[in-house]
Amino acid sequence: MKILPILLLVVLLAGCSAITTTVSPVTKATTPSVLIKQAETLYKQEQWHKAVALLDAGVNQFPEERRMVELRSEIIRDWEMRKRNKEDWILVYETLSLKEKIPYLEDLATIDPENLITKSRLLFWKNLLESKVTGLIACGSVHLHLDQALAEECATLAEKIKPTEESAHLLKKIKQSHAAQKRTERSEQAVREKQNTAQQREHLMKLARAQLSDDAIPDAIASLNRLLELVPDDAEGRALLDQVIQLRDEKVTRLIAFGDALYREEQIEQAVSVWESAEKLDMGRQDVAARIDRAMKVLERLREIQKQP
Repeated sequence: MKILPILLLVVLLAGCSAITTTVSPVTKATTPSVLIKQAETLYKQEQWHKAVALLDAGVNQFPEERRMVELRSEIIRDWEMRKRNKEDWILVYETLSLKEKIPYLEDLATIDPENLITKSRLLFWKNLLESKVTGLIACGSVHLHLDQALAEECATLAEKIKPTEESAHLLKKIKQSHAAQKRTERSEQAVREKQNTAQQREHLMKLARAQLSDDAIPDAIASLNRLLELVPDDAEGRALLDQVIQLRDEKVTRLIAFGDALYREEQIEQAVSVWESAEKLDMGRQDVAARIDRAMKVLERLREIQKQP
């Protein structure tokens, strides 16, 4: 009967041994570069303990490999800061919870003023709350440039519990850091906007030149006007716009003259068609619109005459 418990104990020990996680030892065939790559992969996967254990074994095998020592220090530093970050957030929430409880205990002490246990609890909790201030200020200092949200939570909470010169100074530094960050963000935004403006300007310039090549003069003028709205002092855009406008005006003048000649030869419909082409090039030309209007009235009278018996 004693054999069964012994066998059971052996099985349990074997099972515990099987589930224990170990890092594979570094073989003699492993090169430093391969080992470092494996450690970096574990580091990226946030398996800090395994990465450090692997590098420890590697440093023993390749003591002259400085990169292993540097990577090990980097991983440990990051690992410790990640742990510190989580611990400090826990400190914040534990302190907030304690701070929120005290008013209820104060109310209870008011309701039952003769209860010494309640008074003792209240005194204990208040002292415990004040004892958190040192840790909160340390938290704010450590995370000032690493996790500003956490730093601000810690410093603000410390100031609310027990205002001190340290907490006030820390909050001032956090505000200054926020201001500096905003200035940096505005500067970066200005750079992005400038880059975006430059890209839009380049696009509009290329578009205008392509439209000009396709003889789409009004479209080219519209593109160049948008460019100058975007960059009012763009000398190249202004020069090209003046060139295109001059080209348009010359074309319009020739079309008007050709239409006038057709009109004099009583080719009124053809004259209207030519003038309409001129009008499409420059919609603001009132003289062209007047010619078209006059010719259309003549055509209308001619049609009425033709209808008469």
